[in-house]
Amino acid sequence: MDRIATRRPYRSALREEQSEQTRDRILQATVHVMARGLATLSVPAVAREARVSVPTIYRYFATKDELLAAVYPYLQRRAGLGAMAFPTSVEGLRQAVVAIFANLDAFDDLARAAMASPAAVDARRASMPTRLAIARRMSASIEAKLSDLERERLARLLVILTSSSALRMWRDNFESSVDEAADDIDWIVRSVVKAAEATS
Repeated sequence: MDRIATRRPYRSALREEQSEQTRDRILQATVHVMARGLATLSVPAVAREARVSVPTIYRYFATKDELLAAVYPYLQRRAGLGAMAFPTSVEGLRQAVVAIFANLDAFDDLARAAMASPAAVDARRASMPTRLAIARRMSASIEAKLSDLERERLARLLVILTSSSALRMWRDNFESSVDEAADDIDWIVRSVVKAAEATS
């Protein structure tokens, strides 16, 4: 009787650690390239900065959008921040705004430069489906008589109001404290929900 050989999956703690280090090196290189203020980010530029080949980048990130979508979570992890707890109701929005401010303050100068660069537009665009899905969950959780279209509009508004650029505007241009910005955003959302219910 012939025995069919089955291959056991090979797992190595050292190999996994090296793989994680390479992934982090690629993300760090992406941040460096973005911080240079380039209008667009190229995979070959990231590969040169990380001292890896272009195929190595694609081994870790299937597309450029996937690479860009991984930048913000990488920066959060590097700053020692845990995963963001996103609100599931209007009542939780205020605490989420405070947490987002804390995240912004935890970033170092390199991270801030990268996220303020023209190339960060692509990173924000790549992360938009995830951000919009979170805002849709929050919009759906609000106990109000809103149509599907009104809930979708509210979700888009939530993405804008809780974006880092909007929060920087509150802080830098209006000189608002974190509490004042959180109160303003809470008021805006509650007013929009109330107005939408009144017209239904």
